[in-house]
Amino acid sequence: MSLYGEIEEMHSAELQRTMAAVHEADEAIDEQKKMVRSSNLLGRGALIAGDRIEQAAAQTQWEIAEWKQQRLQQVRLDREKLSDEAGKRYSASRLRSEQIQQVVEDAIAEVVVKRERQMQAGTDDRFLARRRWSDAREELRAKSEMNIS
Repeated sequence: MSLYGEIEEMHSAELQRTMAAVHEADEAIDEQKKMVRSSNLLGRGALIAGDRIEQAAAQTQWEIAEWKQQRLQQVRLDREKLSDEAGKRYSASRLRSEQIQQVVEDAIAEVVVKRERQMQAGTDDRFLARRRWSDAREELRAKSEMNIS
């Protein structure tokens, strides 16, 4: 039972790691979105100021941020797929662990019932032996009284 518990914990840790990786990808995507907005603002400012070099730099920064964002979206999808698989493994592991726990609990309950029955049988045997002994003693007493009278 403890083996299944440890396997469940291992799968839980794996799920947490994969979920953290998805979250990390989300944060990186958010950073690239900020870079896109920032480069847009810089590009507009350069356009208004008539600074073609700054405008070209902002355009390049925007393109790089867009490319990174798209790349990170794919990374996130891959990580999400791994996280989903880890979640399925964890759920299956948890189910197996609960099933094993139920089997063990049923076996323990069966042993307890068996012991109680054995104890009751022993008590019944002692009671019957005492009753037979008392009955035999009464019978002997009755015979001896008949012989005396």
